[in-house]
Amino acid sequence: MADTIVLFPHCTWETFPYRAIIESACRGRDVYVAASAAAMAGAPERYRAIAPEALADIPWASTAAIVTHPCWIYEVAGRQAEALIMLLPAELEQGDEAYLHCRDALCAAATLVVAGSEPFYFEQWFRRGRVFMQDGIDTAADAIAAAAVSDAVSGKGVASLARLQLLRRCDFREEQLKLLLPSAMQSFFQTVYSYLLGDADKAEQLGKAAFERAIFTGDSGAITTYFRFLSAVRLLQGRLSEAIDTYGISAVTEHERGAFSELVGLLAAGRDTLATALLYRLNDDYRRAEELLKPLAGSAGPDADVRSRAAELLVDVYLLTGRPDAALPLMESSPRSVQGRLKRLQLEGKVLALQGERHAAVHAMLQAAMTGMEPLKAIAELAAVDYKAHQLAEGEYA
Repeated sequence: MADTIVLFPHCTWETFPYRAIIESACRGRDVYVAASAAAMAGAPERYRAIAPEALADIPWASTAAIVTHPCWIYEVAGRQAEALIMLLPAELEQGDEAYLHCRDALCAAATLVVAGSEPFYFEQWFRRGRVFMQDGIDTAADAIAAAAVSDAVSGKGVASLARLQLLRRCDFREEQLKLLLPSAMQSFFQTVYSYLLGDADKAEQLGKAAFERAIFTGDSGAITTYFRFLSAVRLLQGRLSEAIDTYGISAVTEHERGAFSELVGLLAAGRDTLATALLYRLNDDYRRAEELLKPLAGSAGPDADVRSRAAELLVDVYLLTGRPDAALPLMESSPRSVQGRLKRLQLEGKVLALQGERHAAVHAMLQAAMTGMEPLKAIAELAAVDYKAHQLAEGEYA
């Protein structure tokens, strides 16, 4: 159980959208806010402002960090807080490449994530568990999210609450659809809810309806979004061959056609598990892909090609979901090629930065810069994120 809360906000207290959640979770605890005194106007008197340089004095082993802006990442990194809670407003879900790296790494490390929009909520469910949403529309679902934050601060598990909210959101959307002439996207969202809940047959029914509506309305994403997702649904039904055929119909780019060819080859070779994992990966369901790839990558079996490809895909999944620390052990420790050394040093730099080892991270990136200029961009991004965190601490939120 956390005795102390440190809040890393994205705006002033007066405009802070999570005040009710914070006040409930922080009851009876010491509360510090990484903000200027002016930014805390209107906050409860017992909430104290704290400067970044004083964060080292916080007893992190008994402290929960609540973060609402991705650029706080390097102030949180390496603290080993008892709980890390990510509350991400919808308007802060997207940004440039460096921003998204911060967002993804924070979400990956978080005890739980509370999304502000449905698309990001789904994205996180495809990457991890313990995901919630609070959008101010479904008050029952919002209450579940608030309860989950309080439970996480108290050291309780929140997985069951996450599934409860997923069920609630599915029911809420279903009731809405009965009152509306649903669009293709609304039907597709309901498809995703059913898929996440494991109801593959219902997901297929809804997915077909979404695809038909998209065709009738001339939606440009009819094939590449709505129809393609049916390949993931058919995987869930255990229909691998049909799932691969479905993906093949939606393959448009050269990369997608190459992936389809690989899937066909894997199926013909009897490598069904690897084919299934790859197809989940192609549908951005990183969580299910990881579940299948980990045993294959760690296998001591005779098929070295399967083990190598599984490890390659698993590295890809880890990097795309903000977990370079998990990817690093799967990479060659002493690469012989210049490109291999560059990639490893860059990755080491990212891992060190996320462990709070700023100087060691920069050193690794500078070493990487001896083999190419790209690492200098990573150093500049690190400095830019640090500067943004400094602005947030000073109450400059624009």
